[in-house]
Amino acid sequence: MNALIINLNLAVDKTVLVAVLEKGRIYRLDDTLTLPGGKGVNVARALRVLGLKAPVAGFVSGHNGRWIEEALEREGFETFLERHNAGESRVCCSVVDGAGVSTDFNEEGPIVPASSQERFLSRFARQAGEYRFAAVCGRVSSGLKKGFYTSLVKLAAARGCFTMFDTSGPVLAEAVAAGADGVKINRAEFEELAGRPFTPAVLAAYFKRHSRAGLKTLIVTDGPSHSYAASPFGLWSVKPPRLSGLKSPTGAGDSFMAGFLFGFLKGFDFERTLKLAAGAAASDCLTLGAGLVRRAQALALAQKTVVKKIC
Repeated sequence: MNALIINLNLAVDKTVLVAVLEKGRIYRLDDTLTLPGGKGVNVARALRVLGLKAPVAGFVSGHNGRWIEEALEREGFETFLERHNAGESRVCCSVVDGAGVSTDFNEEGPIVPASSQERFLSRFARQAGEYRFAAVCGRVSSGLKKGFYTSLVKLAAARGCFTMFDTSGPVLAEAVAAGADGVKINRAEFEELAGRPFTPAVLAAYFKRHSRAGLKTLIVTDGPSHSYAASPFGLWSVKPPRLSGLKSPTGAGDSFMAGFLFGFLKGFDFERTLKLAAGAAASDCLTLGAGLVRRAQALALAQKTVVKKIC
């Protein structure tokens, strides 16, 4: 298979639309979008629309976990999920107002038992060689042992599988130190990782320093502003297309990852891959719900994206 999407902290995702979000009001919601989610599921959903299917792996628990598993199957996703009973899989709610501004309420999720962690890693070790690319996306699960992300990187590398991470905090630093091949994060997450305010020069310096450990791609997105990408081919800026009719930016970064993953697996050059990634992200902004893109629209918006090599 081409790719595996690892979304450890799976969720029940709810998205609701209100004209204006006001503190202290009671809202009667008659049109709630409820989907199995988490950043990785959003990536897999957008990737499938673009034309590639990828299985989803992660942890589920309780009644919510059973619903997530069944809902993913109804959507036609292949999964390998490690089930435990140490609580309920989390619920995440995005409230989007008429201006397209999203306010998110995300549960942390239950602590994953050590035995479940070991079973997940054992299964990944057996199957990692089947994939060219493993995208590890989303909020870290509670209770993961130190070294879990290092194990993911090392197991994948030993089997020739490219790993790319979209997460944050100490586990992201752990993955980079372990030799992760790629990182796709937003500006705030990069500043936390690097410990410095973002500039293209800071990004380039960080990439150069960590490329010695194996880092091959570092992408920093910034909403409607320019994104930047560092690779062995140089440093690039990505100017996304201007949009009208914004519905919600929630999930746009996940669709960016899907576009990048599609281009990578199809053998596109770096510039074309970045354009498709930005086009997919822009298409996501024009829908309500994360990872929901339109293929023709994403391709058209990719053509309106300006990618320039800085150095």
